[in-house]
Amino acid sequence: MSKFQLVLLGAFGFFIVIAVAVFAIYRGESSAGRVSLTIWGDISSYDFNQILNNSSLAQDKNTSITYVEKSSNAIQSEFTESLAEGSGPDLVLVTQENFWKQKGKLVAIPYSNISERDFKQTFVEEGELFLGSSGVYALPLLVDPIVLYYNRDLLSAAGFARPLAYWDEIYAAGTKLSKKDAAGNLTQSVMALGEARNISHAKEILSMLLLQAGTPIIDFVGQDLRVELNNNFNLPVSPAESALNFYTQFSNPTKNFYSWNRSLVEAQTHFTSGTSAYYLGFASELRALRNKNPTLNLGVALAPQSRVSGKIITFGRLTGVAVSRGSKTPGAAYAVATRLVGKDFVKSLSEAIGLAPARRDLLSAKPSDANMSVFYDAALQARGWLDPDLEATRKIFNEIMESVTSGRARTTEALSKANGELNALIK
Repeated sequence: MSKFQLVLLGAFGFFIVIAVAVFAIYRGESSAGRVSLTIWGDISSYDFNQILNNSSLAQDKNTSITYVEKSSNAIQSEFTESLAEGSGPDLVLVTQENFWKQKGKLVAIPYSNISERDFKQTFVEEGELFLGSSGVYALPLLVDPIVLYYNRDLLSAAGFARPLAYWDEIYAAGTKLSKKDAAGNLTQSVMALGEARNISHAKEILSMLLLQAGTPIIDFVGQDLRVELNNNFNLPVSPAESALNFYTQFSNPTKNFYSWNRSLVEAQTHFTSGTSAYYLGFASELRALRNKNPTLNLGVALAPQSRVSGKIITFGRLTGVAVSRGSKTPGAAYAVATRLVGKDFVKSLSEAIGLAPARRDLLSAKPSDANMSVFYDAALQARGWLDPDLEATRKIFNEIMESVTSGRARTTEALSKANGELNALIK
């Protein structure tokens, strides 16, 4: 039997086990009458409800499901308030970025119901961030990875037959694709790297570079979370220092590959205006990029990698389905959660909103669409970290970058300060 067949059998076994585990509870809850469940999420209500209404869940006479679209910020604030009032949702869509902060409000599915082995065989590796000592806190649904968008016309004009595949290629590309006027002002950029305030995804890009370099950023040591920015992992230079030095060098005007400064327009706008050759953005941005400039000759590739580390990694936003502690019918909520991450529902939702599924069996059958095929590969490469406070850490990461590029701090000083601030958030 092939390895792929074993994985598929493991995936099927996973859902059989969990279905049996929740059936008894669900039957007891639904025997008293029709169960009404509410789901909160930041996926478009039009897309989610369209898939929901065409799924087997809509024909379930025992369960009524209401999906409520909320912004990610609203979920963060309103979830706590609703639980205190006893009116919270039964299920909530969480990302790996807000999971740690919401963890205490979620119900863990015991490993006696879902084994860790079956979970790992069924879902992408980044999904393991949802695993805890007492069980599974969320079932992975979709992955939104960082990919490399590129201007095909600019690359062709500069003589590049293909987009960047490795980071060391950016130096030669930068000398050709970054251009300055007579006054030394940048008129064209190879890529938005080096600054924070006009690069919306600066934190996520630096996170990707840190993960590629071998720094998990925040990781478990035993049962405790620990920040790893100061850890050199027995190397002469810490991976975090190497990653930060690489990122910030592109804002140095004395470098031949100088390509960015904080006076330029926001990175996405710079790219859609045709004055950036590359743009590191999420898969979910493809529609917005096309809408901003329908005539842009745009291509999509996997994020560049390091030749040194040997790790094939991008940063990904992982969305999962979790059961709320406020649910009065957790058995029914479990049952619906398993059906929401089932093959048919995930496949339909993935196609509707243009994001990759978090299920390995679906990712093994890549779509014919060139862009979605890249998104599928990137989903398997996607990694993340347990973020203790999404907005607080964004400020910390921005300060790391800007303190170095402005000369206020050396790389090691900026990282040491950030390490302490992140540890304070964890505690």
